[in-house]
Amino acid sequence: MKKNLENYLSQLREKGYRITKSRIALLEVLSDEHLTFKQIQMRLAEKGFTNVASIYNNIDFFLQEKVIVVLFINQVRYYELAIDNKMHTADNHIHLVDQANNQIVEINNKRIYDSISRYIENDTEYEVSYIRLTVGVSKKETE
Repeated sequence: MKKNLENYLSQLREKGYRITKSRIALLEVLSDEHLTFKQIQMRLAEKGFTNVASIYNNIDFFLQEKVIVVLFINQVRYYELAIDNKMHTADNHIHLVDQANNQIVEINNKRIYDSISRYIENDTEYEVSYIRLTVGVSKKETE
């Protein structure tokens, strides 16, 4: 994930954006898991970044630049770092959500994306612009 973070920072520098310590800290806390705003705020406070307005502004900035992704699960916003992967970008991503604990699991399976794309392109009058899918799941009961 570190390489992915460095790629985004490099792209932002090339566009002329300032890369502040608070922006780097925000991306670092989002690099490994999906977090709510409150969780982000708590993790950044541990690193010494407590300005709530700056956190909101940086989240908005990274959303506009498609560096982070927002998911709406059970009416709660979760944020995550987008991945430099055709199947998981700000525009394309598939997640499983465990209904028991709201744990979010990434699905980066080319066959699933290809299957959805093929179906739409071959069996409808549409072409795919993006794929965003959230699937609610429960653990299988064992016998």
